[in-house]
Amino acid sequence: MIKIFYSIVVKLIALDDGRYDFYPGQKLHSLFLNFVRQADQETAKHLHDEDREKSFTVSSFLGKAIEGPIQIEKSSSYFIRLTTLDDHTFDVLFSGLIMKMTQRENIRIGNIEYKVVEAFFDGEQSNWAGRASEEELLNKQYTSNLIKLRFHTPTVFRTGDQHCRYPIPQKIFTGLLGKFNKYSRYKIDEQIESKFKEITITEKKTQSRRIVLRDFYLEGFIGDVTFKVPEQDKQLIRVANTLADFAFYAGVGYKTTMGLGQVQRIPVE
Repeated sequence: MIKIFYSIVVKLIALDDGRYDFYPGQKLHSLFLNFVRQADQETAKHLHDEDREKSFTVSSFLGKAIEGPIQIEKSSSYFIRLTTLDDHTFDVLFSGLIMKMTQRENIRIGNIEYKVVEAFFDGEQSNWAGRASEEELLNKQYTSNLIKLRFHTPTVFRTGDQHCRYPIPQKIFTGLLGKFNKYSRYKIDEQIESKFKEITITEKKTQSRRIVLRDFYLEGFIGDVTFKVPEQDKQLIRVANTLADFAFYAGVGYKTTMGLGQVQRIPVE
C-alpha cells in the first residue's frame, strides 16, 4: 500500500459574530480530535495521549492574525488546515469530516458556532492543500543545494525546559528526520543527522512573534530562511530537499498540533 501524507483545508461558515482574544491553536487542536472522535473514539484518545511526534498538525485560521485578537463575522468564510502523516489518522479524520458535512452538524470553536462546508485536498483548490507519497518525496530528482522555507506561524524548539526561538538548521532537519522515519515505511539512514551541522543559512528575513495561548505564551520566529547544503555532498542535498518538502505536512518544531511551525517551501530567487 502506498503511504500518503495529506494536507486538508476545511472551509467553515461562521454562524455567530465573535472574537478570539488569544491564539486559537488549542481550540483547533480540540476540533481536530472531535472530528476524529466522531468516527473512532479510541483513535482520538490515542492521538490525545501520544507524547511526541504526533501524526497530525493543525493550523490557526489561515490568513488571520497570529498576534492579537481575531474578529469573526457571522456568515463569513474561514479556513483551517489539518495534515496527517499516518494512513489510519487520515481515514478516521476523513470519515469524521464527511459525517459532519453529510449530517449537517454544526461545530463550536470556543464560544463561536460554525458550519462545515467543504474540504479541499488538492493544491489547485488551495495552496495550503495537497498530498504526497513517501515514494514521491524520496524519488524526486533534487539538484539544488539551496532550500528556502517560509515559516508562516511562530516556530520554536524545545530542549528540556528551554525554548529556542531561532532557525537553527540542525534542529530543523533533525526534527523532520525523526518524524519522517516514524511515519514512512522507507527510512532515511539516521547517520546522516551528523551532517546536518554542515547546513548553513545564507539569507534570513525573520521576525520574533509572541502568541498567547489560553494559559501561557510562546515566542518564536516567522519569515523566510534560505539554507545552503554543501554542493559536493549529493546525499545530503537529496535528504535535505526531501525533508524540506516533507515540512509542509509535518510542520517544524514545538506545538505543531496547535498551529505553530506552519511551513511552505518557496522558490529560491
